[in-house]
Amino acid sequence: MPLKIRLHQLKSEMTKLASGAVLEIEAGSEKAVRSVKTLVTRASNELGNRWRHWHVGTKVFAKPGAERKRPGRSKSKS
Repeated sequence: MPLKIRLHQLKSEMTKLASGAVLEIEAGSEKAVRSVKTLVTRASNELGNRWRHWHVGTKVFAKPGAERKRPGRSKSKS
């Protein structure tokens, strides 16, 4: 039986997650993987930080991502 997850539940779990840990969510089916990944993205945007997420089969994994690099050339050392 697939686990129903809500946005506020996911945000709560994301804030509790220890540094360096990975959140694992069982989607239940291949079709549900996309929905879970969308929820992770929405929750991370609401929390104000970026999360990396990926899936293996029907399991979705998520962890806090590094800050995004700004586009442009790096400054040369002189």
